[in-house]
Order: sequence, then C-alpha cells, then structure tokens
Amino acid sequence: GSTCTVSGNKFSCICPPGFTGQRCEIDVNECATSALCQHGGTCVNVPGSYRCQCKPGFTGHRCESPYVPCSPSPCMNGGTCHQTSDFTFECNCLPGKCSFFSQFCTEDVDECQLQPNACQNGGTCTNHNGGYACVCVNGWSGDDCSKNIDDCFTASCANGSTCIDRVASFSCICPEGKAGLLCHLDDACVSNPCQKGALCDTNPVNGHYICTCPQGHKGADCTEDVDESNSNPCEHAGKCVNTEGSFHCECLKGYTGPRCEMDINECHSNPCQNDATCLDKIGGFTCLCMPGFKGIHCEEDIDECLSNPCVNNGVCLNKVNRFLCVCPPGFSGAVCQIDIDDCSSTPCLNGAKCIDHPNGYECQCATGFAGLLCEENINNCDPDPCHHGECQDGIDSYTCICNPGYMGAICSEQIDECHSNPCLHQGRCIDLVNGYQCNC
Repeated sequence: GSTCTVSGNKFSCICPPGFTGQRCEIDVNECATSALCQHGGTCVNVPGSYRCQCKPGFTGHRCESPYVPCSPSPCMNGGTCHQTSDFTFECNCLPGKCSFFSQFCTEDVDECQLQPNACQNGGTCTNHNGGYACVCVNGWSGDDCSKNIDDCFTASCANGSTCIDRVASFSCICPEGKAGLLCHLDDACVSNPCQKGALCDTNPVNGHYICTCPQGHKGADCTEDVDESNSNPCEHAGKCVNTEGSFHCECLKGYTGPRCEMDINECHSNPCQNDATCLDKIGGFTCLCMPGFKGIHCEEDIDECLSNPCVNNGVCLNKVNRFLCVCPPGFSGAVCQIDIDDCSSTPCLNGAKCIDHPNGYECQCATGFAGLLCEENINNCDPDPCHHGECQDGIDSYTCICNPGYMGAICSEQIDECHSNPCLHQGRCIDLVNGYQCNC
C-alpha cells in the first residue's frame, strides 16, 4: 500500500499509516504512545494499527464509551436483545419459519433436518437461509403443508347446493329438483316420468332422466311389459339370472346395486396404510405410497439396508426412508467408510514407527527398544558380558567399568604391572592382580 517515488538512481517510499522504514517494512508500535486506550484498556499492537482490549463496562475503538449491553443491539436476523446484567446480554432469536440460533442469532436452523420433517403430509422440504420452503402434494397447502386445500372455495356447485370438500377434490350435494356433478341441471325425475314404480335416475351430464324399470317392465318410461328371459337389465356387463317372475344381477368386480349400476368405492375402507393416498378405480384401487414405503397397501417399509450400504462390517439399521450405519471400532462416516487413524495420537515411544491397522496399530521399535509401545529399553547387560567389571546398560549398547587391574572392552585382559620394569637392581618382578611384587 506504500507509494514508491524514483529520482535518478534513487527511490523513496511514502508509507501508509502504521508503517515506517526505508521500504516501509517496519510496523509502527502505536502502543508505545501512553494512554492510547482509555479507562484502563490494554493496547494490543497489530500490523499497521492497534486495537484496545477494554475492561468490563467500556467499549469503543479506544474504550472511550461506557458499555451498554443492548445499545446498539448485537442480535442479528430480527433477534431481540435482553440485558441480563450490567455487562451481559442474551439474544432471543425469532421462532417459527425464519429460524436462527447461537449467541447472536447468526446461525441458520435447518428445519428440513428436524424430526418430524417441517413439511407435513408428504411435502418436500427445501432449506434456505433463515427459513425453509415446502412443495406440497396435491390437495395440501400452507407453509408446512398442514392445510387441506378447500376445493369448495373455487368449486362451481350451483346456488343452493352444498359443497363437500375432500382431499384434492370436492362433491356437490344437490337440493331437491337439481342434479348433475355441479347441481347445475334440472332434475328430470321431479315430474316422475318413470312408471310402474320404476327407479328414476338423472344423468349427471345432460340432466335427462333414466328409468330403472322393475322386473317385468321396459321402455323409456317403463310402460312396456318385458319378458325377463329375453332381456338383460344388468348394467356394466352384469350377468342377468332369470327367476320366476323376476331376475337378479350378478355384478362384475367393482360394481354393486340391483342393476350393477353403482361403482363400489374401494377407498371407502381406507385400505392404504402409512399416510398413503388412495385412488379409486373400477373394481379396485391404487395406493400412492409415502417415501420409504411400498406394497399394494403401502404396508411394507422399504428396507434401505438390502443394498448393504455399510462397509467395513458396519451394522445397518433400517429407518423410514433412510438407513443408519453403526460402525465397528476403528471406523466412522455415514457408511463407515473412514478408517480412523489410530496412529494420530502418536502412541509409539522412543522413535518407533507406527503402522495403522483397522481398529488398532503396530509399533515397529527402534534398535534397542521393545514392548507394545516400544517403552522398554532392552537390557544389554543381561547376560553380563563384563568378565571382571560392572556392566552399565545403554541404548542398544553397554559399557564395562573394569575392576582395578583389568582392562579391555569386556574387562577380560589383566593389566601387566611388570611391563614397565618397576623392580630395581635386577630384582625379579612378579605380576599380581592390580599390583606386582619384586623379588630382589
């Protein structure tokens, strides 16, 4: 950040504040100035500047201001500052969708990791900073997909009819005289067009009446007498069985009623389990399973452990729509894929080499040491190598301290005191241990 000025073959540096020297390489110690930090604050020199460590009760760049814990508020993201003493405070973070925690309400809460999931009724949760968003399945709404969409709000049931809300659908209950899916048609059966005690139905599409004639009658208004043996009044491919003076219908699967005219709602008995959605079909139903389940009735919890996701002999625990690996000693990670380095704590002593193994380690000892951790210095004095002396053990070595009169690496050589001819006047020298004798 300094500015260099060149003049001929010389240069000069204009240093930024906080630095000095020919090349601006020297940091100015601002703390050398006395009383830089006020109210007993401690000055700490930093490169190019300084900072003050204030005593309790003061704040500011130079500790010049009295400290009021919540003025200004240090709490972030809408958190409320609450003064707990003269010098302390706590932040009450916002609850609900925009969630933060930690001392200053700065860390985002991942609502999608909560159990149960923040999104209800099968909604898909996406976390973002300060909150989360739910993508709801059909029929549900709200921030957490807990609100059943009122399909009657936008339904087109005609005036005077009653709308019944269902999950992702609705039905219209028509007043007397009205018919059709939306009760928008006049009920043609009001005029009783069907004769002979016939059952009158109104076509929900066009509003025309449909006469279900009693046995023995036919025609649009059931005014014609029929021979039951030659006709089949059963609807939806039902089989007509003629009886004396009458008949009955054997309905195909999925239909019921005297003429097999009614579709059986197989979802009425709630066959789908584990919060699955039931779709009624002709003669059957289909269950839309929640994540983690399968089967005709969504009765089977999908075993995520079947693929053996846990490695290194980890034990897999099946959970709803997930799995959990219980790792053996020496391994960690989501699927026990991480071999814990048992050598990281440097257990081997005296310069030994540590070799990591699964759930263990091996120490290769340096010369002269032994033991599981190479903690034992091998006693090179056992057995005692010194013949006439005391053995002192070293690291992969020993030293012999010879007794008087002996020498050599292992004190095996007796010193010849006569070698220097100590006897005078032709006296005869007799060598002794650590001494000699002169025979004159």
